Amino acid sequence: MNDSKIVLVGQPNAGKSTLFNVLSDIKAAVSNFAGTSVRITQSTIQLEGRIFQLLDLPGTYSLNASDDAEKITRDYLLNEKIDLIINVVDSTLLARSLELTCELLELGLPLAIALNMQDEAEKRGLKIDHEKLERSLGVPVVPTAALHGKGVLQLMHRCAQKLAAPLLPLAHFPYTAHIEAQVQRLAESMPEPSGSQNGSQRFYAIKAIENPDMVPGNMRRSIKTELAAACSQIRDFHQLECFETIACERHHQAMKLSEEISEFVPRKTIHLHDRLDRFFLHPLLGRVFLIGYFLVFYAAIFIIGNIINRWLDPVLNRIPPLLLPLQKISGFFWVTADGLYQGLAGSLGVVLPYFLPLIFLNALFEDSGYLSRIAFLLDGLLHRIGLQGKAVAAFILGFGCTAPAIYATRILENKRDRLLSAMLLPFIPCSARNAVIFAMTAALAGPVWALVIYLFVLLVIAATGKVISLFLAKPSGLIMEIPDLKVPSLRNALVNTGRKLKEFFLTAVPLLLLGSVALSWLGQLNIGAWIDNMFSPLLSGVLGLPAKLGTTLVFGFFRKELIVIMAKQALGASSLALLPLSQGQTVVFLVFVTLYFPCFTTFVVMGKEFSWKIAGASALLSVAVATLAAYLFKILLVVL
Repeated sequence: MNDSKIVLVGQPNAGKSTLFNVLSDIKAAVSNFAGTSVRITQSTIQLEGRIFQLLDLPGTYSLNASDDAEKITRDYLLNEKIDLIINVVDSTLLARSLELTCELLELGLPLAIALNMQDEAEKRGLKIDHEKLERSLGVPVVPTAALHGKGVLQLMHRCAQKLAAPLLPLAHFPYTAHIEAQVQRLAESMPEPSGSQNGSQRFYAIKAIENPDMVPGNMRRSIKTELAAACSQIRDFHQLECFETIACERHHQAMKLSEEISEFVPRKTIHLHDRLDRFFLHPLLGRVFLIGYFLVFYAAIFIIGNIINRWLDPVLNRIPPLLLPLQKISGFFWVTADGLYQGLAGSLGVVLPYFLPLIFLNALFEDSGYLSRIAFLLDGLLHRIGLQGKAVAAFILGFGCTAPAIYATRILENKRDRLLSAMLLPFIPCSARNAVIFAMTAALAGPVWALVIYLFVLLVIAATGKVISLFLAKPSGLIMEIPDLKVPSLRNALVNTGRKLKEFFLTAVPLLLLGSVALSWLGQLNIGAWIDNMFSPLLSGVLGLPAKLGTTLVFGFFRKELIVIMAKQALGASSLALLPLSQGQTVVFLVFVTLYFPCFTTFVVMGKEFSWKIAGASALLSVAVATLAAYLFKILLVVL
């Protein structure tokens, strides 16, 4: 039997990605921010002896796409073979969510509804009669709480039944009599969609009135005269544009349906969510909490990282004595083995202790819903540097990894904001650079200097953004929803942490080991000295740093974690604490490596997502900004 293809469709923050994670063995990243699912995620699942292909489509408010993420979903629904759509509905925003449901009913593909966040709706005093909704729509409706796995098995059981049952036409809600007559007339006049095109004649008749660009050319040409007459009559009768008339009709349908199937039980107290939001979104208290939140966040990384470091050091220190016999047996094996050890010690003893708490706490942070509140609070500030608050999503992702953060710029509606965000993202300290900052400041400068570096880097980003925005159009306004706060899922956080750790060990650690071995051999062959001489004018001449750090910059292009490992080897130190760097040199070096050339992966992603010209311009900009910023910091240290 061929696999049945099931797609999850819903508005942003309805819980699609959470439902996907519960159902599948391949875990998608879950981020509680509007529109962050910008790529299609797929998994194979088995239920009741049948194989299903499950796909999580990007969140969309309507099939009338307004941004790149919504276009992905619209195009997939219209052009791909789909056996069943699961419409994930946010029960706490029932009326608005049902507008998309009404549109999917018009599309005519087999449909089932997951009435998600049912537990949250009940806490707010909203009672929903899902059986009545099922009778009204004629499709399976199952209440779920995907975050806790409730109702999910029943949902898939009903989906399996739906797939096994004969295909029946979906119910549709008639429009106002005047508009309904025009819709029926157009539907009868146009040809049926081609074999590869999804959608009913009624669906395309409505879209011809509402959004003609969505109608295939041959169908639109066949009703050209009738469509012009219909639109003229609708405009004359309703005194509104056609697209607005259809939107009002669909909104009315959703509101009416919502009122029929739900009722509110008056609450005697203000819900905890509302009380918390009065604090988190307060213009003054919210920003004070935001600063405190990040201070605690990074302090926790320092504390936990130091504890893990103290646990691992005694274990790693037992390895060098075991390698000493190789020095007498073979110089080749000794240099190679010593390089491997230095890479292993750097990966596990320096990078991992700070990388692990960072990705775990970041996973909890993204799952809480607080990210959207940060976007709201920072919107005004970001406008001053030429961006909008919605860009916060990509910037927060950038603290994990710059490459997916560049993909996340797709949630921004216009190219101007996407381009500016992408140019600034390489300056955000990713998890690799964060690990370097934490490790080197903990060993040589102290945690306060890490905070100073972050504040200085933020100022550099703001100044760079302001300068670039002078050559661009003005930024657009912020239009976004603020989802409910929720207790982060420990399960989701552990799953995401495990996925990133696996990626670290499979991708980063091998490169760290190979890079460390390569540096050992460069030292033996004296090639490293040539590289150091090439960077000497910049490092020793401008920044006042040892010229031997030049090799670390080359390897840092491939993986930023290599910088801290290479610095130990290049300067001949057995540990970070013994590096021959003053406190000021350490900080200047960290400012430079935080801002300079993006890693290889980021460079490739930038080239593919925008253009190689933009990627090259971003690389040159980052080197120039890093040099200027590090030099200014050096001057400030001298003055102060």
